Amino acid sequence: MKDKTVLEMYLEDMKAIKEIDERELNELTAALLQGDESARNRLIEGHMMYATGLIQPFIGCGEEMSDLISESHLALTMAVMEYSEGDLKSQIKSKVEKRLREIADEEKVKKDASNKLADRVNELMDVSSELAAEHGKEASVEELAKRLQIPKDEVEELLKISLNAIDLEK
Repeated sequence: MKDKTVLEMYLEDMKAIKEIDERELNELTAALLQGDESARNRLIEGHMMYATGLIQPFIGCGEEMSDLISESHLALTMAVMEYSEGDLKSQIKSKVEKRLREIADEEKVKKDASNKLADRVNELMDVSSELAAEHGKEASVEELAKRLQIPKDEVEELLKISLNAIDLEK
């Protein structure tokens, strides 16, 4: 039998938490509005599997599943704490999905920036090779900047990044 991951153990423990039925939900939301902290805690606990289930469409967005679960639970907690009226479950769903979309969007922006940087470094390396072949020597920062039509300091930064990447590969 393989060792269980912390995530698997956590999800297994979550299954032991009793879900909230409609009657209990009505009682708990009424108590919550009266400031009952134990009602708030039970509402959060009783909706944790629900919030965890909402991460499904966001798996693979670049964030670890455990982080998505944590964020969904944080959004769940905020929804319960901010509750004042209406359908709590739909408010939880809205808040959790909004937070998970924000995370997915942030990851996409990071990935796009990383890809753009990688493209710039690759372009620099290609131009460097071309200039070396043309002139029979390694290209200077000035020559690279001129050919790429970018400032010298940007060429220097790209060269540092490419050297760091080479060091990491070793």
